[in-house]
Amino acid sequence: MPLAIEVAFVLLSVATVADWLTHRERRRGYLAVAFGSLTLLVLLAPSLSQPGVNGQLLTDLGVLLFLLSGWALLMFRDSFISLGAGTKRFVAVVIVLVAAFAIFVQLPTDTGLPHAPLQTFALAALLTTWGICVVEPIVTLWLASRGRPTVEGARMRALSLGYAGLVAVIMFGTLGGSLVRNPAAEIALDLVALAIVPMLFFSFYPPTWLRRMWSQPEEEELRQGLHSLLTFSPDRATQARRALEWATRLVGGAGAVIIDSDSTILASQALSEDEAKDIAAAAAASSGPGVVRSPRRGQTTLVIPLDFQQGPGAMVIVAGQFTPLFGDDEVMRLRQYASSITASLDRVTLTARIHDLEKAKTEFMNIASHELRGPMTVIKGYLTMLEGGSLGNLAPKAMSVMPLLIAKADEVNAMIEQMLEAARLEEGHLELRKETGDIVELTELAVDSMRPMLAERQLDLDAPKTTMLADVDIERFQIVVRNLISNAIKYSPEEAPIKVVVNRNGETARVIVIDRGVGIAPEDQSKLFTKFGRIERGSTMHVAGTGLGLWLSREIARMHDGDITCESAEGSGSTFTFEVPIIP
Repeated sequence: MPLAIEVAFVLLSVATVADWLTHRERRRGYLAVAFGSLTLLVLLAPSLSQPGVNGQLLTDLGVLLFLLSGWALLMFRDSFISLGAGTKRFVAVVIVLVAAFAIFVQLPTDTGLPHAPLQTFALAALLTTWGICVVEPIVTLWLASRGRPTVEGARMRALSLGYAGLVAVIMFGTLGGSLVRNPAAEIALDLVALAIVPMLFFSFYPPTWLRRMWSQPEEEELRQGLHSLLTFSPDRATQARRALEWATRLVGGAGAVIIDSDSTILASQALSEDEAKDIAAAAAASSGPGVVRSPRRGQTTLVIPLDFQQGPGAMVIVAGQFTPLFGDDEVMRLRQYASSITASLDRVTLTARIHDLEKAKTEFMNIASHELRGPMTVIKGYLTMLEGGSLGNLAPKAMSVMPLLIAKADEVNAMIEQMLEAARLEEGHLELRKETGDIVELTELAVDSMRPMLAERQLDLDAPKTTMLADVDIERFQIVVRNLISNAIKYSPEEAPIKVVVNRNGETARVIVIDRGVGIAPEDQSKLFTKFGRIERGSTMHVAGTGLGLWLSREIARMHDGDITCESAEGSGSTFTFEVPIIP
């Protein structure tokens, strides 16, 4: 059992020294010194009971190694939570004085021999000093873990347990074995010490499976965070900051930065502007993105590529004081997370482009409709004057086409009005001017205004004799009815009749426009009420229109607390129902 303990400590020391040689960080160097000195102490323990000068020298060397391990462990703790320069100097002076005093009083080489008063005091000072160096980090790290992100908190608690394990090893493996003379008890203590050694390694060098356990609670919240990233898109910078917050929490990073496709910094987390620029420059110069980079000086960084639509970018996670060691598992998880970040940021870009296009369309409609309104008013006025003979008599053939010209001018004016209304709606300036009106009368007025466009087409109106009063915007109510009738005219042949029905359905009034036209296929019905949505199939490909009529009509209907619905089958015509609440 003692041999097994010695072998375990030797392996532990070799691992810590190899890790320090690989990374050359001061923190890892302190840990290598601590474990190395404790390993030498364990190896020297069997030889401490030698009599004579050699035994005393070995005992004095054991004292120095013991205190050296305590100092190195305290400095390792200082690399996480600073002690302050004055405190460190005081601790170093105390350790030197205790070591000198223990050597001066010449502690017995055999712990079973009686101690002189000074020797007892020196031994107590020796154990107290080492205990303070190790027990203080146990308490400090455990308390500091409270309120921290899950991964960082777990890392600090693991370090605290690691320090506690060291105390247990020294008590059970070294001092306990010297004080207990029962063979069975010695074996039990040795077993405890041997079992603690792997725990020390896992505490100071957490393996992949342990780091994965630490991040598991964060991953549950990460799923909700991903949903937010993929569904809500305020702007790219805000999305990037949110993404970095989750990325640092997932692996316990102290800071992070996202580099855009043009090498600019899109967002940073817990880093100054200069630090973010330096990290971004180093990441851009890195030949192996996605791997751990551990510079000789400075903080360890982890670079994860982001494949944006505009070009390659990167996410850089910076290790902090309490960050567990980066490894393949962290790289894999962040790569998976990176795909969601990329999709989120690309979605924001796409949404912004769509918004800009929609804004440009709205501005164009606004400008175009205002610019067209004036000339069309003049054209309609002169056409009316020509038809009435105010500008002289026209030839019979010319007079015969005047109703058609006026109807087409009215059609263009209706399109201009649609564009103006759509622009007002987009800008939030469309307000209803409601007043009490008779739905039957308003529908009749709308039908009469459409008759010049009918030519020889048949349009039947089926309306009750009684009134149906409702609070509506009279002009816009008629616009909706005219739009539905116009839609029926466009998408049905000249010989097919159109029917308009007005009836009551409980507490609502309905205006139903029925045509026997081409109908609408099920796969096209989703486009009916979309802005600029047009169905271009077969004979309808060359039908004129802006694609705004049905969209605008439904929006106006809903502003009246009503709605527009459609029932249609390809080849069998369509039925549009405009419904608004009536006054009881």
